[in-house]
Amino acid sequence: MWVDWFSKNTTNLHSDVYYHYYKYLLLKITTKQQYFIFTGLTSTQQSPNIDFTKVKLSRHADVNIKSATDRSNCFITDLAVLPGDLLLLADSDNQSLKLADPASGQLLDHLQLPGSPHGMCLLPGDRAAVTIPFKSMIQTISVTMKKLSLQDVINVNGECYGIDYVNDYFVVGFYKPAMLALIDNKGIIYKLLKTYAINHTLHFKYPDYICVTTENTSKVINVSDRGTKTITRLSEELQVLQSFTDPALQIPCGLASVGGGQLLVVNYGSRTTLSVLDVTTGQVTQLLGRKENLQQTYCVAVSHTLGTVYVADNGWCAIGQYRFE
Repeated sequence: MWVDWFSKNTTNLHSDVYYHYYKYLLLKITTKQQYFIFTGLTSTQQSPNIDFTKVKLSRHADVNIKSATDRSNCFITDLAVLPGDLLLLADSDNQSLKLADPASGQLLDHLQLPGSPHGMCLLPGDRAAVTIPFKSMIQTISVTMKKLSLQDVINVNGECYGIDYVNDYFVVGFYKPAMLALIDNKGIIYKLLKTYAINHTLHFKYPDYICVTTENTSKVINVSDRGTKTITRLSEELQVLQSFTDPALQIPCGLASVGGGQLLVVNYGSRTTLSVLDVTTGQVTQLLGRKENLQQTYCVAVSHTLGTVYVADNGWCAIGQYRFE
């Protein structure tokens, strides 16, 4: 019954949709505050119609991210919300991926990698991909039965950092030279944007984080760059659509879409903040900062089913959980 309802009505829900693959989805319809369970291979996490410039965030119990095998303090460079609202974490200093359960606050599994990871994205079929810059590679992994395992290695030409997945291609940000590329699962470049080609100016320098959003019927690629201090939006074919700068975003890093033309943006540095950027107006509104004691935060993720923003708080070796209302 609910499968039929969902197939007929997903196009009428909010347009900012995240696609994952798993067998069972607990979907919270926020407007009615009810839960429905259905079975299928494809799931969606919907962004409710919330204006994040007006939300209040309250911190709840932190999620432990320390493993007994860690040789260093944790340094989480990226995180993602998996189906079932588990968290996947990229720990650069311990060269590992970690799987955590926010409900229990505990670490479920960790997986050693061949190098230090940076960016991460989810893939179809219970999989994810992570960039390993100093190895010039993308490592794919599987996430099944709350266990992580290595899959394929995709070798690339250069230091790869930001990553997401769009139209069966990886969209990847590179340093040295700074560029953005669409790459297939064999490492072959489909399309390339070198930064000096745009109006003879350096449009990218360190494209650290990439977030693909769905707006109406099109995909938009959002890129943060701490070198140029910009958030740049591009089409699926790497055509520049918009670019934003703001005094509050001196070192923009992690991105997360919350729908309605809004992006959560982490500003790293001595004055670490979490802000929301409204791409329709260019307005930047701070949500968290020094008052909330954020320390060494690089990345952010959102669960709309749980109404929670997750922030990697490396100063405390924890993932902070912030409920929004």
